[in-house]
Amino acid sequence: MRQWVLDRRDGKLSSGQEHSTLSPKATEVLECLIAANGEVLSREDILQSAWQGLHVNPDLVREYIFEIRKALGDDAKDPNYIETVGRRGFRLIGAISINPAAKDLSISSSVCSQPNPLPPVKFCHSKDGTSIAHTVSGAGYPLLISGSWMTHLEQDWQNPSYGDYIRHLSEKFSVIRYDQRGNGLSQWSDVDISFEGMVDDMEVVINAYGHDKVAILGLSQGASVSVAYALRRPERISHLLLSGGYSRGRKQRGNVAEFEESEALVKLIRNSWGNENPAIRQILTTMFMPDATKEEMDWFNEFQKLCGPAENIAQFRALFDDIDVSDLLAKVSVPTLVLHSDRDAVAPLSEGKLLASEIPNASFIQLNSPNHLLFASEPDFPRMIESIVSFTRT
Repeated sequence: MRQWVLDRRDGKLSSGQEHSTLSPKATEVLECLIAANGEVLSREDILQSAWQGLHVNPDLVREYIFEIRKALGDDAKDPNYIETVGRRGFRLIGAISINPAAKDLSISSSVCSQPNPLPPVKFCHSKDGTSIAHTVSGAGYPLLISGSWMTHLEQDWQNPSYGDYIRHLSEKFSVIRYDQRGNGLSQWSDVDISFEGMVDDMEVVINAYGHDKVAILGLSQGASVSVAYALRRPERISHLLLSGGYSRGRKQRGNVAEFEESEALVKLIRNSWGNENPAIRQILTTMFMPDATKEEMDWFNEFQKLCGPAENIAQFRALFDDIDVSDLLAKVSVPTLVLHSDRDAVAPLSEGKLLASEIPNASFIQLNSPNHLLFASEPDFPRMIESIVSFTRT
């Protein structure tokens, strides 16, 4: 039986002959088992240690145990390394140690690097006069990333998940980004937070760069905005890419529980968003990035306060949950690629499949991840980037 060594800095497992890489959260789960020194750990023990008491789906433990076993080549029915102890939990039975030279991860080393100096931020005015902040990074074919809530053109480079997208895509494209109205560096006060206004914002930013055509990457609810713009100005879009998107918000899917959860979350955001206690923001953090480390979650909790005031964030949340552009999908005429994480807690996989099935001739790629936006350390991240690059070259 091989002896494995875990490098906690990057999740690499090495036996001398074989090498594997774990996701950040799987690395933490394995560290828990190693630290237990052969003692049985219940799911609750692992949740408390790896998620620091945060409210997450207990089934995540089983998913990360599966990931670790796969990396080790271990068989759950005849284990050499991790044993399932019926109704009690899991324990380490094989030789796995932590590289003694590995130091603790810090948020500064676990997030993507940012350019120095940062690309300049510029401003344009939407149709109703709202000031919209925008910027461009990289060189190549123009790729516009849709505006979204909780973005900040300067801070986004340090975002544990979204920063990976910016950095990698900027190596392949001229990446145009903008902060949505009422959000980030765009105008916060006296702003009409409406779906039509968001479509207007996308149009004026595209016009500001003067390209005949651009590819559009619509992330999350930005997918719906991108679909609406694709019907308004199809001649300006060469390729439409929709990632983690949906055509129907939580209140439009016929699910009573989702409807009630939406109503409750909007009230909580409106009343508690800017509090020093990050409990409300943590709900969103665990939905967006359950695979993040504790430090990455802490960073995102603080970052959310920089993105907009409570009233704006509450209006965004209510608007997004009421979105329904499903009747527009069959009218989309531009080449479309849909990408979606299979365990996305923000937008269910079924919504991604709906986009792909209703948009004529759309292609669909299912990504193996629990995160709304993939981390660069995840196995499917390179596949996702290459899929975007390949699709825009067709």
